[in-house]
Amino acid sequence: MAHHTSADSDDAERVSVDGVFASLANPERRRVLEFAIARAPEPTSREDLATALAAWRTDRLRTDVTDEAHQRAAVSLRHAHLPKLTAAGLLDRVADDAVVPADHPAYDDPGVREVIEGDVAADADSLDALFDALADERRRTVLDVLSHQIGSIHTETLARELLARERDTVESDVPSAAVEQCLTRLRHTDLPRLSTAGLIEYDADARTVAYEGHPELRVPWMHSVLHPEFRGSLSGESDPDGIGEIEGRERVISFGQSLCDRADDELFCMFTDTQLLEAGCLTRIRDASRRGVTVYLGTPNPAVREYVRENAPEVVLWEPNTDWLNLPAAGDRVGRLLLADREAVMLGTLREERTDGYHDEQAIVGEGEHNTLVTMICQLLGPHLEEIDAGTRNAALDLPL
Repeated sequence: MAHHTSADSDDAERVSVDGVFASLANPERRRVLEFAIARAPEPTSREDLATALAAWRTDRLRTDVTDEAHQRAAVSLRHAHLPKLTAAGLLDRVADDAVVPADHPAYDDPGVREVIEGDVAADADSLDALFDALADERRRTVLDVLSHQIGSIHTETLARELLARERDTVESDVPSAAVEQCLTRLRHTDLPRLSTAGLIEYDADARTVAYEGHPELRVPWMHSVLHPEFRGSLSGESDPDGIGEIEGRERVISFGQSLCDRADDELFCMFTDTQLLEAGCLTRIRDASRRGVTVYLGTPNPAVREYVRENAPEVVLWEPNTDWLNLPAAGDRVGRLLLADREAVMLGTLREERTDGYHDEQAIVGEGEHNTLVTMICQLLGPHLEEIDAGTRNAALDLPL
C-alpha cells in the first residue's frame, strides 16, 4: 500500500496550482471554462464546446459556424484543451463527450472568476503572459519576496532569500554553490519571464530586480493559495465577527496588500514610517486608484508622495502624525492602518528593530461591517469619512492623525 506524506501533498498542491495557472495562460482555455461555467450545473457536450469555441475564434454567431471551423475547434478540444483542463482539476468528464466544472477552489477566488468570465480590463496577451509567469512555484515566490521589498535588490540577495525559504533556514547558511545555481536559473529563465509579463523591473547589467506588479495579480496567488480563507490563514481567525492577530512583518505585509486588492469603493491607508510602503503595497494602492477606488493615503515619505502624484493623481495625500496612537505600555507604536470599504481593517504595530534594519511587526485585523475593530476605527475616523462622503476631498489633506 502506498503511503502519502505531507511532502507528497505539498507537491500535489504545487502541481495543481501550476496547472491552474498554465491553463489560464491560454485564452481559448479561458473561454472553454467560461462556456462550461455558464452551462453549469448541466454538463456541456464536446460538440457544444466546439461550436462555442469556433464561434469565438471566428467572431460569428454559433448558428453561422462552418463545418471546417467546428472541426478545427473539436480537434483542439480533444487533443489540447480538455486534457489540460481535466489534468489541472478544473473540469470533470461526466461522459465520453461532456464535461462540467470541477469542485476546485480556484472557482472560489474572485480574481480567477473575473478572468474566466472576461470581467477584467487587461487584454488577452497581457493575461497570457501573467498566468504563464505564475505557472511556476519559484516564480510565484520571487514575486512574493520582491513585493515585500522597499525597492530594487541585487539578484544575489534574491537568490539567497529564495533558497532560505525553500530550505527553511537562514540566508547565511545557504551554500554559495546553491546560490550560483539558483542565479543561473533566475537570469536565464525566471527573471526574463517575469519581466516580459510586466511583473518586475529587471536590469540584467546592474543585476538588480524590483517588483512592478500587474493590475490583475492577487496576493493569494503568490502564496499558492486558491481559496477564500486566505486572510484567515494569515490571521488564524475563523470567526468573521472576531478579531484576528498576525505575527511577523512578512505576514502583516501580505494581509495589508490583500486588503488593497479587495477594496471596491474606498481605501483608507496610513503608514507612519518611511520604510513601511513596500513595492507591493505601493503598486496595489496605485492599481486600486486606477480601477476607480477612492484612495486616501497618509505617508511621511516625500518621494512616495511624489510617485503617487505622478502615477495615481486621484489619490488624496497627507502627512500623518507619527506619534498617533503610541502604545507606551507595550513600547510599540502604530505603523500601518488600512481600512477597505469600511468592512475590513488592519492595525499594525512596530516592535523591535531586526538585524536587517526593518522592524518586526504584529497586527490585529477585523472583517465585517459590524466587527468590533472595524466599528471602532470607523468611529475614530468618522468625522473625516463623513467629509469624504460629502465630497469634500481637500479636507482629507489636513487629517490630524
